[in-house]
Amino acid sequence: MAEEPTGRQELDELIAGAAALGTLAENEEVFRAAVDAFRAQDGESMASLLARHGLTERCEIICRWLRSKETVLLCLELAGPPDEQVSRDALGFARLVAKIAADEDLVELLASAVTDRSREAWDELIKQTDAAPFRHELCHWASTVYYRLVCEVVCNPQPTVERPRLADELTAAGNAVGSLAANAELFAEAEKAVVADRCLGLQDVLERATLGPWCRLVCEWFCSWRCFLRCIELCREFPLPVVESPIAEMLGFARTTAALPQAGLERLAAAALRGDAEAVGDLAKEFGYERYCLQFCHWVCLLRCTRFCFCVCPPRSLGVFTKIGGLHYATDVHSAPGSTGLTIADARAFYSTLRLNGGLSLVDGAPLIEYRFETVNTNADGSTLADGTPILPTSWQPVVPAQIAPTEIGEFVRPRPWPLLQEEVRVVVNGTAAGDFNITPSADGWIKVPPMIPVPPMVPVPDPNWRFYPGDALIRFMTTTLPGTASVDETGVVAGASANAPLMTDVHYGVRMRLRNQGTSGSGADAGTCSHIAINNTVYNNVSHHPYWPGGLFGASNELAVSDIGVEELRLNPCSTLSDSLTVKFTAAHSHLGAVTAELQGPGGPFAFALAPDLGSTAGENLYGEAVPTGGWSFDSLAPCAYLLSLSVEVLLTTGDSVPYPPLTDYIAFCKK
Repeated sequence: MAEEPTGRQELDELIAGAAALGTLAENEEVFRAAVDAFRAQDGESMASLLARHGLTERCEIICRWLRSKETVLLCLELAGPPDEQVSRDALGFARLVAKIAADEDLVELLASAVTDRSREAWDELIKQTDAAPFRHELCHWASTVYYRLVCEVVCNPQPTVERPRLADELTAAGNAVGSLAANAELFAEAEKAVVADRCLGLQDVLERATLGPWCRLVCEWFCSWRCFLRCIELCREFPLPVVESPIAEMLGFARTTAALPQAGLERLAAAALRGDAEAVGDLAKEFGYERYCLQFCHWVCLLRCTRFCFCVCPPRSLGVFTKIGGLHYATDVHSAPGSTGLTIADARAFYSTLRLNGGLSLVDGAPLIEYRFETVNTNADGSTLADGTPILPTSWQPVVPAQIAPTEIGEFVRPRPWPLLQEEVRVVVNGTAAGDFNITPSADGWIKVPPMIPVPPMVPVPDPNWRFYPGDALIRFMTTTLPGTASVDETGVVAGASANAPLMTDVHYGVRMRLRNQGTSGSGADAGTCSHIAINNTVYNNVSHHPYWPGGLFGASNELAVSDIGVEELRLNPCSTLSDSLTVKFTAAHSHLGAVTAELQGPGGPFAFALAPDLGSTAGENLYGEAVPTGGWSFDSLAPCAYLLSLSVEVLLTTGDSVPYPPLTDYIAFCKK
């Protein structure tokens, strides 16, 4: 689809690919080993195999052939043979993809159907989404994305490269396509540009839609849709028969293609590139190639898509926000509008300083970029503003410098002679330390990203060997600076009594990242949006720890939760010894209260308690009452000695990287006669 009059690059790769595959296909065991390495995402085995056959430099070419072939066979397996009439409703297909991307469970179903070749997951997805009219287009798109990710691993020179999650990639792509589909007029322009093979036309539409950071994902989606329709048109008279052995089918395709004369291969490819169904049919019959028509077409179309999307999305520096600490907000947090904003695994709210991260990808010579984060105060389920009005583009407010803790976003590095090895300079946003390269955000929050090859005064001396290596951290966001942080006064509360107003004190926010070229104005393009998280920085003041001791009633402030334990027999005479009984009272309170445990340390211990909350207690928020001995011990069984009683209170909060630890603990000691 590229705007090139001859398609010479595609033809050259086709010829090189046919020759490379022919070499592998000479030995069935070698060919099967290559397919196995591809399916297992085993880059080390693939590299070793290609090196033995002198094909190391052909890895990407071979992998693109495997991608196209696996996509056709997998979708035949999952979605069945294409119907005589297939839907051409690109907008309807885009809206389906956006719907799936907005639902974590549906995305996981789609990802598992493709990665596990699971017909069960596929059928369940079709049932839940009523996606039957678009089942082939959906499969071809998801498979195209998946096998592109596989190739990025298989042909990576680093043997330990992390395998990307398909669900994350589908979510990002689906959200971007959905954003374009929300504007039917712009979407129609994009569709026309794709059908007409006008890469610059599509580039213009995506720029106007502020989808620059997601350009490749949107272009890939359009390409997969376009290739499916085009290949159905070109090879309609040669439907793909049922494939009993996918690897045997792939081997046959490789051998047959390698046996074609180069001129014949070029003629067939050129006919496919220009969309000449009659010529494709005649040549397929001439070469006895009917069985492989559809597969060949998808291979050629993938090569054209690679060139087309390079034209649409020329190399640029990018940034993306995907995680809060170590949590993917799209899959580890109930972050969609209408949800809780808590973590999925353990229902924690966020608090304190959050490491907002993802990554920066820099291209030498591309325009320099800058980014900022923005927040919006929402209602409890993230669907509207806090006051119930709709969330508008103007509702988002920038995260300003005073809200950003010092954040190391990468390093300047240059190699040095032994024994120094290398010299490093930290790159820190809002930093002040001498020796670092400190970046001060603009008053409205924009952070300028250094170039890949820095120059003074960024680095101490001019040297072309300096390189900027970004990390994954983007900012450390101090959520305590957000409006709405609550404080609760616990004056007068003693162990065994209800805490004062331990109400649900979460505040709810959306967080997003914006990206633009340095020197430009405007709000920039979306670079990752977390629609909703629950934040809780509540502090409890005047908490009375071990309240019956002298001075205990004065209390402590800025506590993360209420944790209070006492002995009823010491209420009137705090310094007395106990001889007849032990009555333990406790109070534990927080908006997100976790485990609460009481324990007694002393000779023969530790001794456990069972909590017996009063009727007015609220589980998970405000517990108070009596702690009763459990496990077969009693006060009478205790030896005369000194004992330490403790109450441990867990709070369900997280920064995404860590949780409050150790739990909040209150103590009181007593002596038994």
